[in-house]
Amino acid sequence: MSDRTRPIGVLDSGIGGFSVARQVQRLLPEEDLLYFGDGAHIPYGNHDEETIVAMARYMFRFLEQRQVKALLVACNTISCVLDRCGDAVSCPVFNAVQAGVDAAAGLEVDKVGVISTVFTHNARIYPKKLLAQSPRKLVVLSCGCSDLARLVEHSLGDPDGMIQVEENLRQELDHMVLEEKVDCCVLGCTHYPLAADRIHKLYPGLPLIDPAEEMARSLRTYLEGAGLSNPEKRPGRLTIYTTGDVAEYALRARQVGLERVDRVEFYPPMALSGQRREELP
Repeated sequence: MSDRTRPIGVLDSGIGGFSVARQVQRLLPEEDLLYFGDGAHIPYGNHDEETIVAMARYMFRFLEQRQVKALLVACNTISCVLDRCGDAVSCPVFNAVQAGVDAAAGLEVDKVGVISTVFTHNARIYPKKLLAQSPRKLVVLSCGCSDLARLVEHSLGDPDGMIQVEENLRQELDHMVLEEKVDCCVLGCTHYPLAADRIHKLYPGLPLIDPAEEMARSLRTYLEGAGLSNPEKRPGRLTIYTTGDVAEYALRARQVGLERVDRVEFYPPMALSGQRREELP
């Protein structure tokens, strides 16, 4: 396998990274993708930092062993701790937080809203990076959603479940959108773009920033600049591994519009038992 034909890795705490894989398939249809979703441990944002780092390194090593030529960290929560686990892979790493910040910092807005997991919110990584990077004097409002990622993960295609998603969105966003009147909202968890139609329904006219789009564009720029674009003139394949339910992942992949899914396979999750953590050798 040459460097140019090696796959691109995408990892997430669950199916949220499908929003990233979807954008990569749209912009780089000739690239093979290898996806890892840690469905057994969702939502990552409700775990402590040490556990998140250990689980992230477990996934990084899995993808390193499969020689991915670039890695897209779709999980915003993992993006917050990259400095503690990025050494587990030798390829370039692109992360959702930096992509979201890059997209938002370039807009001519005054007040930015961010919705994310509780861990990402508590880390204050979006406000810090946005205020440091934007040439404008911004107001950044952040909201940590404890249950939204899980609801989206398990409610796609289920009308009753999506009603719950809408109720949760109102609880989390009403203040930010209707009272604080943010100019745009960063979807700081890759699960949230999968419910973008519901957000548009509840808050018509609210611009949404999807880090997945920025990640795919950055990846394309890197591959072209490094001479690593896949030269084969065929549609790329997508292989999915999950520590969760294989049938559910296959269904969700179809529901979100992923194409050319070669196979969906189970991979054993990292064992969590108090402070004992089982990692790849």
